[in-house]
Amino acid sequence: MKTAIKTAAISMAATAMVAAAPASATIFEYEMSDGDILTINTDNGTGSWIGDDMDVSFAGDELRSFQGGANPSFMFTLSDMTGTRTIRGQEYTPTRQNGSRFHPWMIKTMSNNRINLWSWWGNPVVAGDYVRRIADYRVVDVPAPGVLGLFGLALVALGFGRRRKRIKAATAAA
Repeated sequence: MKTAIKTAAISMAATAMVAAAPASATIFEYEMSDGDILTINTDNGTGSWIGDDMDVSFAGDELRSFQGGANPSFMFTLSDMTGTRTIRGQEYTPTRQNGSRFHPWMIKTMSNNRINLWSWWGNPVVAGDYVRRIADYRVVDVPAPGVLGLFGLALVALGFGRRRKRIKAATAAA
């Protein structure tokens, strides 16, 4: 009876671990033709674009719905963007205002597999959007609840194995 309770407890623990694991957390990474790296994390709705002339982080709830792929198609409004872009040796921060004109921060795909980080840079504004072509794509991290499930099944199997061993030993002793 104790073994059945232990086995049930192990099984419930494994089920809880699988249920607690995020089912769709994915980090997509794009290498651009100039070597820049664009990363989009769908779990927390954040991203970054890092390269020789660009070092920014951004956020937006819409990023959580990003599907990825080698030829993505999307347009997301960003709620936050921090960092710098280097233009002619000078670093500038992203801005939304140019006098009375407003420019939302966005990230979107364009024709010919290009991605546009849509912003003004500097105050006063010295540059506009940052556009680069995708050269390579990879999924960096896919948390796998299935692995936790396999771990739980292994624990259950070990529990049953121990039980069989005890029953066999008890039968042999009798």
